[in-house]
Amino acid sequence: MTELLSDALNEWPLAARGRPFYLATAPDAVFAMLHAPEETTRSDTGVILCSPFGWDELSAHRSLRSWAGALAEAGHPALRFDLPGSGDSGGSPREPRRLEAWTAAVDGAAASLRATEGCERIVAIGIGLGGIVAANALALGAPIDDLVLWGVQSRGRVFMRELQAFARILDAEAVHFSAVKETPPAPADSDVLGEGAVNASGFLLTAETVAAIEALDLTDLAVPDAQRRRILLLRRDSSEVDRRLREHYERSGAEVTVADGPGFGTLMVDPQFSKPPWEAFAYTMNWLAQGATAAPAAVAAPVTPPPRSAEIELSVGGVAIRETPFELDFDGEQLSGVLTEPVPSSLGEPALCAILLNPGAVRRIGHHRMWVEVARRWAARGVPTLRLDVVGVGDSDGVEGQYAPRTAFQRHEFAKQVIAACDELERRGLPSQFIVGGLCSGAYWGLHAALADDRVRGLLLVNLLAFFWSEDFGAMRDARRTRALLRERDLGTIARIVATDRWRMARMARVLVARARAGRDGGGDGEGPGADIVGVLAQLGERDVETLLLLSLGEPLYDDFVSYGLLDRLDEWPNLHLERIPTAEHVFRSAWSQIYIHDALDDALSRTLGEKSRRSAVD
Repeated sequence: MTELLSDALNEWPLAARGRPFYLATAPDAVFAMLHAPEETTRSDTGVILCSPFGWDELSAHRSLRSWAGALAEAGHPALRFDLPGSGDSGGSPREPRRLEAWTAAVDGAAASLRATEGCERIVAIGIGLGGIVAANALALGAPIDDLVLWGVQSRGRVFMRELQAFARILDAEAVHFSAVKETPPAPADSDVLGEGAVNASGFLLTAETVAAIEALDLTDLAVPDAQRRRILLLRRDSSEVDRRLREHYERSGAEVTVADGPGFGTLMVDPQFSKPPWEAFAYTMNWLAQGATAAPAAVAAPVTPPPRSAEIELSVGGVAIRETPFELDFDGEQLSGVLTEPVPSSLGEPALCAILLNPGAVRRIGHHRMWVEVARRWAARGVPTLRLDVVGVGDSDGVEGQYAPRTAFQRHEFAKQVIAACDELERRGLPSQFIVGGLCSGAYWGLHAALADDRVRGLLLVNLLAFFWSEDFGAMRDARRTRALLRERDLGTIARIVATDRWRMARMARVLVARARAGRDGGGDGEGPGADIVGVLAQLGERDVETLLLLSLGEPLYDDFVSYGLLDRLDEWPNLHLERIPTAEHVFRSAWSQIYIHDALDDALSRTLGEKSRRSAVD
């Protein structure tokens, strides 16, 4: 049965896309997506999906969307949501009492699904930290009947140790294919965040939050009305479930099932390569079906769900802003985003809109929730800001796994989606002048949107890979860097690259052989790419597009500027602000580098607004 259901899931179109809204939980409203089944297939059992934390959440997000869609197709109303201070929800990870806020959000999600969708039984599926919080919420009286816990530890301090160990591994794997040997000294995270805080691969947990998690032991928590509860504990691939947790639930009298959870490892890799673990999904759905006739656990009091709303209002520095889910049809695919706007006030009419693009397969919140913070800060400055998922990423429609190839995102065709977003924002009465951009591939799409549409007045190009991309161009760059490493006899770096980025070496060999057979010089691309860069900069300069090109140490585009002699010509493009970030981080995991990037982006917005003001005065 499990194999048959797994095969079926792979073929399902997952038409039950989510419906976005906000739940007014206290102290922070949460962003939620309801995947509702057809009335003819509706089950009395609803499911809330409690996400893991940080990098794991980025990796698993798309798969959880698929899981919720599959649950809805099978008849289960499914609600997924972002914990306060994470994702698109209200609040900040820097605020106090985060564990209490997370627990309240799980309680509110369960209450909402039970009351508004008519569910008699609520099952909470929790992964990692999401599972810890769900178990804590159940013990404190949340209207949850059953639990599915995947990769959940009984002790909070064990979770924190694993989180930090994984973060160190992830950081160590960030091998840069460059000749950068040393980077300038930088403040330690503890100097920036304070003693006791944890920066887990760029995601913050304050000292207070760390202490609250470490003090939590799920085996100390009572399981109310345990005899009527079912609990499924899933292994992480070949790893056993937490023994203490299993024994605790068994002693409580709950019906405990322990099962394999194949695919956990492939779920938690880079979002571009993450795959939905359909076999584990199928087993869980069979388990849900087997409990359909079980009597619900007793609910201590009538459930009062938190209000639902189509928008939330937040305060940033004393300024009121509003966030609204944003949806757009693009060639039959629904794009998803969040629009952050200033609440009409003395700020006056906005001069332009901003569009922040998802970096590759990372959803619209950006690495380390960067775009959420930027959007809210800029809206408080009077600039409506959209953070957008392109097709197949985040909450937008699209075929799963279509971006598995390494350079799948370096395509200028994505710019059409950016332009469609500009059209929709203008149709809604917002300014027709835009500042757009992003990190890496998001920067690439923003650049090509600007080249195609003169409504773009500002560009944010953070660690842009290239002005124009091709596989041959990438291979020739790799060859150039390999020669530099060989000249410096840095065989250790080359060995690490071979071990971790074999695809680069294979591509480089393939392209060099092809060029040699064609009788072309294998040493470089001549003046072609340099001329392309000059052409782009000239076009942007003629239109006076304020352009930030922000590059970390070791980024290959800076090497291109050096190789083609463009650093000596920067005066030709006064609209270009080229800045190097004193770090080799590509996605800015360290706390100080995140502060640096935020400051640089704010400065870029100020320059763009200044240009717009002068342009208006001239006009």
